Amino acid sequence: MNTRQQVEIELLRWLRSHHGIISYYEALRLGATPKMIQSKLQRGEWVRVHRGVYRHAATAQGPWQDLRAATVLCAGGRGVVSHASAAWAWGLLRQPPELTEITVRRGERDVQARAGIAVHRSSDLDVAQAVQRNAVLVTNPLRTLVDVAGSALPRDLTEAVDTALARRLLGVPALEAEIARLSRPGRTGVGALRSHLRQRGFIGAPEPSVLESHTLRLIRSTELPDPSVERRVGEDGEYRLDFTWDAIVYAVEVDGYAFHFSPEHQQRDLNRRNKLRRAGWTLDVYTWMDVMREPSRVAKEVTATHRQLSSSR
Repeated sequence: MNTRQQVEIELLRWLRSHHGIISYYEALRLGATPKMIQSKLQRGEWVRVHRGVYRHAATAQGPWQDLRAATVLCAGGRGVVSHASAAWAWGLLRQPPELTEITVRRGERDVQARAGIAVHRSSDLDVAQAVQRNAVLVTNPLRTLVDVAGSALPRDLTEAVDTALARRLLGVPALEAEIARLSRPGRTGVGALRSHLRQRGFIGAPEPSVLESHTLRLIRSTELPDPSVERRVGEDGEYRLDFTWDAIVYAVEVDGYAFHFSPEHQQRDLNRRNKLRRAGWTLDVYTWMDVMREPSRVAKEVTATHRQLSSSR
């Protein structure tokens, strides 16, 4: 095998593992000569995507090519795919954005936006914390959510957060830590993400004891008799119910999201509540947002259920 054949093999291997995208300088590092590159372009074997960035003509075009080409063209290894583009790369958004977004460190003045490419500049970008995702360097999930929060529609941010948690790309404590690390005046995304998480109960929810105290005060504001608190039921007392009226086999439970958000917690809660219902218990379950933000509704519903069960006894 001669040298040219070896170079051709290396070029094809590179193209297969990099979405069919190669830069002029990457081709030179693999042994290609300027004449070889020009010949491939003239034959139509390679197609010029941007100046100094080429696509193998036999490779199907797609969003991953756009991400790879943008980082090669604009960042040259000094930046990463970020914001909505990174969110799509992590599977947090269903559709790739119209503009490919990358981030470079502030001060990289020779990195300029091009058609179809948006360049963000950041003083706190740590390329070492970026992650290779399908052969493209992208911001890690934590940084991605902070970045995308500054411009995403509320429904898109909700989907991104829920998907990241469901796929265990990150956890709520890590999100809080990243918000604290990146928090500073003028930093876009941090305030929006903190507000989003607080509104949905990911952070800032009261401790269980505080939530239960609020709920007990709410129940006592009605005309209902006082419930039993933290009643244990089951053959071995394995189930603890927050508030019960034993005479009518009725219980009210309150959940703080921070303590019940994982799939394991949710599955255990579901199994437990199904067993209690089969044992004859009527259960009403409320979140901290129900109790703290809609107390009147909760009070009316609990009162109505209590009266209905009492009248049927």
